[in-house]
Amino acid sequence: MSHLTQLKTFVEVYRCKNITKAAANLGMSQPAVTAHIQTMEAVVGKALFERQARGVKPTPTAHDLALQVSGHIDILEQKITSIRARSNAVFGTLNIAGPAEYLSFVSGPQIANLLQAGNINVVLHIGNKINIFDALINDTADIAIAASAPDPTTFDYLVLDKEQLWLVMNRLEGREIQDSDITADLLSSYNVVTYDQDLPLVRQYFDRVFNAGCNSNVIAICPDIRAIANIIRSGIGYSVLPDYLCRDLIKAGELIQLGPVGPENNIYLVWKKGALKHPRIAFAKDVISAFANINYLSN
Repeated sequence: MSHLTQLKTFVEVYRCKNITKAAANLGMSQPAVTAHIQTMEAVVGKALFERQARGVKPTPTAHDLALQVSGHIDILEQKITSIRARSNAVFGTLNIAGPAEYLSFVSGPQIANLLQAGNINVVLHIGNKINIFDALINDTADIAIAASAPDPTTFDYLVLDKEQLWLVMNRLEGREIQDSDITADLLSSYNVVTYDQDLPLVRQYFDRVFNAGCNSNVIAICPDIRAIANIIRSGIGYSVLPDYLCRDLIKAGELIQLGPVGPENNIYLVWKKGALKHPRIAFAKDVISAFANINYLSN
């Protein structure tokens, strides 16, 4: 889950050291600002401010968080101001292709700000990596978000975000082995749920973390990674999933994270070569990229 709005609120409170003043600057109510701060405190697991007679005092955790995110928030604000200054010239329908899981769990702020910044409508096209790149080639999509590296001879692109791969298991079996030394041999006696028969994310994790192959029984194949999390959550086997799909389920105790954090993958914003000559596509590229790293920064 992205906490971009709450981070913006946090930075304003940090700088004002006063919730009432921060609320006025943001055009929000004081309870809404307080709720945003409470959300961020739940995310980081520590208090961010100490209430005083006049205003609030940042804690060491707040100083650390502000150091990491305040510059990013300022850059986003500058980019959005620049983009909105030329938004009146952009209109029409924009077709965006992307993986269902990233669009569902992460892209909300990216899409919402695209809709708010210009006079455009958005149509989302969900698909796997083949469908996504084919949609660009066939002009079904104007721009795309992809979790696989694009062909640089056909597409231009930039790194939009990052995801980490986490090994997760259903809570019944996971609790039994979470204190054990997690190895490929140990996992071979448990069932695995995967995206397809080639075990793409599972294989990548095993290669990088265990330097070994996965010999688990494939109990289910599901081409929707969102559904994989729910299958495992219901008590079936284990899998390797992007962090944003399982972060909240792990915190709730509905999935058990095992082993070390896995490899990090890039998420790309992709368009066909020459496509930026179209104002609508160039505008979309600027707005979406202004909200880069919203999953990466939430870790």
